[in-house]
Amino acid sequence: MHNLDAAAFYNKWIRDMWGAQNPETGYVPNGAPWQPGCGGGVAWGAAMNIMPWEFYVHYGDRDLLAGNYDAMKEQIRFMQNWVGDDGVMLMQTPNQWMNLGDWCPAFDFPPAEMVHTFYLWRCADYTARAAEALGKTDDAKAYRELADRTAAAFHKRFYDPQKGTYGRYGGNIFALRIGVPDEYRDRVVASLRQDILDNGGHLDTGIFGTQFFFEVLAENGLGELAYEAMNKRDYPSFGHWIDQGATTTWEQWNGENSRNHPMFGGSLTWFYRKLAGLNADPSQPGYRHIVFRPQPVSQIDWAKYATATPYGQASVDWSKRGGRFTMTVEVPVGCTATVCVPDAKAPSAVRTDGTGKKDGNIVYNGMKDDYAEYTVRSGKYTFTVE
Repeated sequence: MHNLDAAAFYNKWIRDMWGAQNPETGYVPNGAPWQPGCGGGVAWGAAMNIMPWEFYVHYGDRDLLAGNYDAMKEQIRFMQNWVGDDGVMLMQTPNQWMNLGDWCPAFDFPPAEMVHTFYLWRCADYTARAAEALGKTDDAKAYRELADRTAAAFHKRFYDPQKGTYGRYGGNIFALRIGVPDEYRDRVVASLRQDILDNGGHLDTGIFGTQFFFEVLAENGLGELAYEAMNKRDYPSFGHWIDQGATTTWEQWNGENSRNHPMFGGSLTWFYRKLAGLNADPSQPGYRHIVFRPQPVSQIDWAKYATATPYGQASVDWSKRGGRFTMTVEVPVGCTATVCVPDAKAPSAVRTDGTGKKDGNIVYNGMKDDYAEYTVRSGKYTFTVE
């Protein structure tokens, strides 16, 4: 969705998922349309909750969200059959290929119950958001409470207070994605940082941990490590694949099995949402409101990204040259944006210009975490920091 107009495809595929859902149990199988050779587990069926919400955020299609809302609820009903008294989920059916946690890790697996519980939280979180967007107040409250209970159960079971960690191979990544309690968040971030350094700067995750790896690092002050891991050329890394002639993502970091398997591609959103810094706002979906918040790293001098939104093209282009940071953003007609300009120690250090610069079109909101924040209306704007 960040690269192509995928609306028609995802409309069809999400409908296939609902069609494959068991109407009695709510179970969503590992592939849609269903065929018995598809291995997977909790995180595969979770697509029934993930995809309608992600589609809504990206395209602003409330009808698709409403049309699949009951299926989202039914999938959670099924998942709750596997939740223990402590709130931790572990699905265990006779067929091991239905119970996978993470998959195709670089080195080793995190606990399956950790991954299952994480996806119960993620499904409940997205369903609560969907309920709120659709005006279903009671459902929104119930699913938010479920998400919060599941998060609390996750932290209680998997956090090691002696070591200050949820574990390697994605444990700290999943925890930070949920949101770690403030009283030990710094310890967890430090543990994650040390794990990566001990691994030579490489990721150590499977398909689900890798999806969140780069963005979680960027969100927690480890953007330089995210860049280093993305730019590696030896095992395990995307660069290692490229050096072996890969033109598609593979199923395994070591090159075994399928050589055309898109499941590791989710992590590439780091380029668009963090490095370039162009984000949809879930509260005003379809890019009706855009959040521009680039996170430059020291070894990159420029980045640019453009995408076709339902309202027209949105883009960001930033560069660092000669001690000057320049950032140009494009906001489609009828849309607004929050522009967060990095490396601005004070508003007086920022100069603004552009075709959209008129009285009231640029409003300064204040300084937040070394970013100067502005609200702008549709147009093209350039912000410069000396």
